[in-house]
Amino acid sequence: MDKKVYKGFKSDEVTDEMLDEAAKLFSENYGVWGELAVDRMGKFAKAGRPVRLSKERLRNKYLPSEISLYVRVTVNGHLAVVHHAYRERGLAAGLLDEVRLDGDDVYGVMSSYLATCLAVSRAYKRPIDTTSLDFMKDNAQSIMKASLC
Repeated sequence: MDKKVYKGFKSDEVTDEMLDEAAKLFSENYGVWGELAVDRMGKFAKAGRPVRLSKERLRNKYLPSEISLYVRVTVNGHLAVVHHAYRERGLAAGLLDEVRLDGDDVYGVMSSYLATCLAVSRAYKRPIDTTSLDFMKDNAQSIMKASLC
């Protein structure tokens, strides 16, 4: 049986070593740039090349403030989520469940990736087909502003 350990860290508890490990895992497993990437993202995004993430970008863009959280899951001691060998095991839903706090009114992720959207649906126990698009349209701007994103 696999040993799964979920752990959350406040942004000031996140070490460079943790970010190095996460950035390496992401860069080796996330995916490749598509044909339109160079036009939409810039010259660095060449079609067919791996999408990469540095520890500096991870800290500056994804953990920008003291209210940011870094949550990770290890399986048998290995950092797991984006690694292709650990996909479709419910780990992402478990991570999302870890960040849910009593008193929070709205949860979500900024992603159009189907697996991510389904993980959100599972973690927050809301079928994806019951999601209110009108609620999103009416509230997205104020939620993003309040989230300090």
